Amino acid sequence: MRDRVSVDSVAFARDASELRATVAIADLPRLHDVLFDQSGEIAYGLTGAVNKDGIASLRLEIAADLLMTCQRCLGPVKFSLKSARKFILVPQAQALGDPAEEPDDVERIHVDAELDVAGLVEDETLLCLPMVAGHQPGECSPPLAEGGESDMKSPFSSLAILKRQ
Repeated sequence: MRDRVSVDSVAFARDASELRATVAIADLPRLHDVLFDQSGEIAYGLTGAVNKDGIASLRLEIAADLLMTCQRCLGPVKFSLKSARKFILVPQAQALGDPAEEPDDVERIHVDAELDVAGLVEDETLLCLPMVAGHQPGECSPPLAEGGESDMKSPFSSLAILKRQ
């Protein structure tokens, strides 16, 4: 695993800092189970800001082309990920509030002196993935044997034999 980047979230926002980089999917272990393979990387941009009321925030943009596992045929299916989310920084002593009252693209997180940027990217990626990945109807093909014929027998073939008897 490569060295992980961490930032002081409040200082990053106060200085209106910007960070653009990529993180290898192989370095994000929680994604491994939902992806067909672990090749590739996720591009991200993290920018900090403080609004006129003094509220610090971070904006995270991520983009990647991922290969997920189709739940119908278990083959690879391409998923293009593109997301942008704003994180409002809340002091540790303060409650985050009800997520249902927030807009979809805004989330409250606690201030962190060592915010793991790759962890934030991984969290956002997991939240953006579809619950069930799959090809469009008719695009799946059954797994083929080496001879080019399907190994899968109908579960009703034994019933057909009994019916003939």
